This record gives sequence, C-alpha cells and structure tokens, in this order.
Amino acid sequence: MEELRSAFTVISFATFIGIVWWAWRPGSKEKGQLAVGDLLADNDHDPHVPSAARGVQK
Repeated sequence: MEELRSAFTVISFATFIGIVWWAWRPGSKEKGQLAVGDLLADNDHDPHVPSAARGVQK
C-alpha cells in the first residue's frame, strides 16, 4: 500500500511539473493573450482586438 501512495505522489508531481512547463513554455504567452482578447471582445468587429484573435489571417 505504501508503494501505491509513493507512485501516486510521483505521478501527481510529474503531472504538476508538466502543467507548469506547458504554461510557461515559449509561445504560450502570445497564445494566451490572443485567447483572452477573443473572450473579452464584445463583438468580432472591435477595432481594439488584434485580427489574429478574431481568426483573421494576414
């Protein structure tokens, strides 16, 4: 039973480290800002929202 608890702890820690790495890897900031800008936009024609947040390709 003690081995099962230890294995669960190691798996949980590895999962936590993976999530932290995924959130802080290069490129995540830009994608996150685009997603937040899209969520906060009142409509799809808001001039203050970057075109990439609306799904428009340049």
